[in-house]
Amino acid sequence: MKKLSNQRFNEACAFVEQYARPLDRAFLAFWKGDSDKEEVVCELQAYQNEDGGFGHCLEPDFRLNDSSPMATTMAFQYITKLGLSKTHSLVTGGLPYFRDTFHSQKSRWHAVPKAVNDVPHAPWWNVTDNEQKYSANPDAEIVGYLHYYNGDESITSDMLAVVMNHLSDMNDYEIHEVLCYLRLGKLVGGDVEQKIVSQISKQLPYIVDRPEKWDHYGVQPIVLADSEQSPFFKELNQEINVNLDYIVDKQQRDGSWEPSWSWGQYNDEWEIAKQEWKGYLTVQQLMVLSEFGRIAD
Repeated sequence: MKKLSNQRFNEACAFVEQYARPLDRAFLAFWKGDSDKEEVVCELQAYQNEDGGFGHCLEPDFRLNDSSPMATTMAFQYITKLGLSKTHSLVTGGLPYFRDTFHSQKSRWHAVPKAVNDVPHAPWWNVTDNEQKYSANPDAEIVGYLHYYNGDESITSDMLAVVMNHLSDMNDYEIHEVLCYLRLGKLVGGDVEQKIVSQISKQLPYIVDRPEKWDHYGVQPIVLADSEQSPFFKELNQEINVNLDYIVDKQQRDGSWEPSWSWGQYNDEWEIAKQEWKGYLTVQQLMVLSEFGRIAD
């Protein structure tokens, strides 16, 4: 069993402190106990627009200052980790944005606006006029936030039925949809969570990739089971141990962890986004390794 040495842990922290976005620097300091959550809140507020949504490249793969449902869900991932109350300004601003961007006639949210096409972005975020196949990314996750933080009940109940029916009909368990469902389950709990976990458990062998694919944006088991409390931990236990060894080995010489993807376009802007991802991913990998006792004392 491989562990991250104390020296390599310090090198990872030094990378974040020197090169990561202020938001990720603040979150690392909060996680380590070196500062309180208000420092993270302060940095996250810089990404919130007047419409209540979040933008300003919070999701680094599209360089859009305008708000988007996708970037706003990423903001709410920070919000839930911080345990902010339902009355916090970040929450009370973000919930109306979800309500205002809901397309009632189509019963869905569009992850990003067409304005994404006008800024540097990864090719998978390009918006076309063709009606795209329905995806529960980010709809399932948004429904979870609306439910948990007492958002618009009419949207919440109707869309919960939509996303759960979609789950029942799914054949291709695309990992981002799966993660949105898992976040929905944690936020709603009860029968909804049980159904989501049961459905995904049956598909685990088809969702998780073999180690030879992990270097190429393959689905690693740690993505689905990031702690021993995960409902998939026992089933994926052996794969998780291999995965944790892999994560220790993939730390770069500068102390960071790199994204396993690239844009293949807008090369200069991609280098900026890549650096932002490195800061974010380094914090996430340190948290995972710590969760499993893979950082040396």
